[in-house]
Amino acid sequence: MKSTLLLLWRDLRSGELSILVFSLLLATATVTSISLFTSRIQNSILDEATQFLAADVQIRSTVPQHNHWEELAATHNLRTAKLISFRAMAFTEQGMQLVAVKAATEEYPLKGAVTLAKQPFGKGEKHQRGPAQGEVWLASRLFAALHISPGDTISIGDKAFIASRALIKEPDSPQSFFGVAPRAIINLADVEATGAVQTGSRVNYSLLLAGTSEHIQAFKDVVEPQLGHHNRWVGVKQGNRNIGDALERAEKFLLLAGSLSVLLSGVAIALAARRYAIRQSTSVALLKTFGQTPSAISRRYISILLILGISSVFLGSITGWLLHNLILQILGSLLPRELSQASTDAFATGAISGFVTLFAFAAPPLLSLRNVPPAAVLRQGAANGIISPRIAAAIGFVCVVALIFGYSESVLITAVLAAGGIVTLAGGGVLAWGILALGKLVSNKLGNAWRLGLSNLKRHQGFNAVQIVIFSTLIMLLLILIDTRTSLIGTWQKQLPENTPNHFLFNIFNEEKPKVEALLAESNFVHSPFYPMMRGRLIMVNAESVKPRVEATSSQMNYQRELNLTWATALGKDNSLVKGDWHGDDESLLTVSAEAEYANGIQLAVGDTLTFSVAGQEVTAILGSIRSVQWDSMNPNFFMIFNQPLLDNTATNWLTSVYLPAGQKTFLNQLARDFPTTSIIELDQMITQMQSIIHQVSLAVEFILVLVLAAGILVLITSIQATLDIRFQESAILRTLGARRRFVNQVLIIEFCSLGCMAGLLGTLGAQISLYFIQTQVFKLDFTANPLIILSGPAGGAILIGLIGWLSARKVTLRPPLTILRALE
Repeated sequence: MKSTLLLLWRDLRSGELSILVFSLLLATATVTSISLFTSRIQNSILDEATQFLAADVQIRSTVPQHNHWEELAATHNLRTAKLISFRAMAFTEQGMQLVAVKAATEEYPLKGAVTLAKQPFGKGEKHQRGPAQGEVWLASRLFAALHISPGDTISIGDKAFIASRALIKEPDSPQSFFGVAPRAIINLADVEATGAVQTGSRVNYSLLLAGTSEHIQAFKDVVEPQLGHHNRWVGVKQGNRNIGDALERAEKFLLLAGSLSVLLSGVAIALAARRYAIRQSTSVALLKTFGQTPSAISRRYISILLILGISSVFLGSITGWLLHNLILQILGSLLPRELSQASTDAFATGAISGFVTLFAFAAPPLLSLRNVPPAAVLRQGAANGIISPRIAAAIGFVCVVALIFGYSESVLITAVLAAGGIVTLAGGGVLAWGILALGKLVSNKLGNAWRLGLSNLKRHQGFNAVQIVIFSTLIMLLLILIDTRTSLIGTWQKQLPENTPNHFLFNIFNEEKPKVEALLAESNFVHSPFYPMMRGRLIMVNAESVKPRVEATSSQMNYQRELNLTWATALGKDNSLVKGDWHGDDESLLTVSAEAEYANGIQLAVGDTLTFSVAGQEVTAILGSIRSVQWDSMNPNFFMIFNQPLLDNTATNWLTSVYLPAGQKTFLNQLARDFPTTSIIELDQMITQMQSIIHQVSLAVEFILVLVLAAGILVLITSIQATLDIRFQESAILRTLGARRRFVNQVLIIEFCSLGCMAGLLGTLGAQISLYFIQTQVFKLDFTANPLIILSGPAGGAILIGLIGWLSARKVTLRPPLTILRALE
């Protein structure tokens, strides 16, 4: 061990290991800082999204809940609040209105805040406590509907309340498209006095929970077996379909960006380790002549790897933490004010990535030193006995693919990136040889510097082909990240444009529909088409009860509730067919199209016969197609779409979505007065939340792009350092033959710019192939080729690699030729 430490210290002092150590340090720091930043962004997004539940999770029920759950939650260090929701009539001497009552304990909300104003539609203030006993908070439009002002008295059931505040926003606003009346919030202790909750009343109960994820999971493990059929555990993604889809897509963006950085982590280490192994071959041959066994040599270099790995990973983790804090300071004004803390797993991710990349890329060439023959002592710098670069690259590639899978937890992302890498590596090698041969032909018509620069590429064709593949992989990853930041996120943002519908109007009956349309047209409000809607429940599949399928499903979807059913002949823009054929305007047979997740959860197949209970009657239809639905488009969407009206269209009500500017919300008062049975859902806060998620993801991708660019530059420098010995010799020969320093610099610039242009061309091809699958398969978006990205690949590669290559290799022109030639003796 002492001799190993002496050898390690000597190599560190001489600079032999500087590139390897710095590569490992930056690789670990990059992955750690990315993991920390994405963890904080993801936690912030999730924390912000929990406001839509007013808690981290809820237990929802249609029957009174067990009181001991609240006590059990306290033993698990969880904060709790309770809600009871029901509908009742609110009335004054001037009028009456059906309201959706929410009765809350004073601890409500646990997450987020209730926004209240002193006047209807006024400027709101945030409150984090529920109403006091005897008070009621009313939705702004209820003041006009009941002809009252703040401070007046209203009655809900048998209880009189003071309408103390106007309710502007509640964190857990309802998202159901049926039966939603204007909101009234009272204290839970006042429910009994209203007399509105009786046996047989339709009442929903919720227990709100907030705490750390570990405590919540521990509580869930205990309570989940007790939930039964009437209670449901609801998290952010299950509680709100639109936000759930937005969160899932946000996670995919961050995982994609983080996964790309892993691909670069091992390249610099591999290049540095091979150069170090080649330079160590003479020392190993000498040790063998003195009787050192191959096993002892292997132990020596395994010890070196362990020492380097532990120390570099430790320092890299600290550096990554400092780096991510530095970026947080720089972006402080753009990030959320209270960014959530990162998970401790982020440090483990960086450490594991460091060790895997070190041993996957550095171990093969170093451990193969045991095969170096003693005769290699006579051939300094020879690679005799050292593992083939192709075999080492294959080992590293397999390990990195496994690492990406562990990092992204996505088979699809891993497969897409691996396929893109294989195309770049395999096809790239062939293309690189062809490009180099073409460059040689073109050089005959150019000046001396061009001929010599391109001749250098041809002379070292094998190694330069490898360099082109390495550089093209780097450019491919950078182009993917840049396109992710611009095209993909831009496409996502286009799904929520400025005039995205922010209100849903439904319970519009047949005779009222033309009047509502006329009112919207008169007010110049943009709205979506009117969709017919009925309520129904799936009861049988192929003449057999659906109950066994529901009991066997692992899906979190609630199959017991009624569905919103509609009929249409045109497929919506935010729907796409997965299986079967769209029914169009064929009315020969009653046909239905099902949403994919709903259908897959209970194993529905195209051709199945589905029986629904609609308004007390059974309706049977053939399942003609299965659709995927973009739930976060804010347009009306349905689980089931029929090809023709149901039950002669007698029990139909209509649904539409409309955009109302913030200053014209008073229109809702007129709508409520003219059409009191029409229900309204205000989605302003949800849209704002989703736009905030997109903004945070955009910042995260920008940050990761900077880190990946830094790692990529390191790969370039390391690759060039691996060729310095050859370049010193070539420079010395040219200078000895009378070439000036300026001429040698020109040759270097031409050589590296040509390499960069070739690599950029190949990287652009690989990026477009990867982006096609990423856009269409991972993010479910239409593929759009970005001409600017395509053109910037070759040009950017020539500039980036040409500049960095010249800066890294220019010292070969600064060292006197005589010094170089003497060192070769």
